Amino acid sequence: MKTKILFFALISILVNNLSFAQTLPFTFIKSCISFERPAFTDDMAKKKFYILEESTKKVTNKLMEGATFYCNEKERELGYAEIDVLSIINGTKKITEITFQKGGKHDYSKNFGEIYNQMSSILNKTAAFQSKKYKTEVTTFTKNQVYYYTYKLNDVPIIVISNYKIDEEYF
Repeated sequence: MKTKILFFALISILVNNLSFAQTLPFTFIKSCISFERPAFTDDMAKKKFYILEESTKKVTNKLMEGATFYCNEKERELGYAEIDVLSIINGTKKITEITFQKGGKHDYSKNFGEIYNQMSSILNKTAAFQSKKYKTEVTTFTKNQVYYYTYKLNDVPIIVISNYKIDEEYF
């Protein structure tokens, strides 16, 4: 009887860990700008994110051209939600763009909501502004000379983290 209970508990823990393996924790949001490329890729692999493209050509924002593209889905299927991460580490300039999509398989809006709440409570909120490029409001935060931006593009939440101010250049 004890063996069955122990076996059931072990399976429950494994299933629980696997179900949360592809969400992003706030600690990643806070620390992603401090990584160099090999450490960034290692951290993403631990979180079960896969490199889909080494040097992205098709990007929404030209500033992200050449970024490494990570995704939590190895096989991308239309209609399924994903967390997409674009990361550009170019000398001293570092930018990470995280997109939380919704779909029939997963809904990452809860993950975004949790991260946004932590950003609001831990980071210093600065003045929001209207993006001319994306025609949406951009909420901004800063802490320790790292800049955090959140906005929605067609109801898809996006977080952008940079080690320098990209208000004019990106938005």
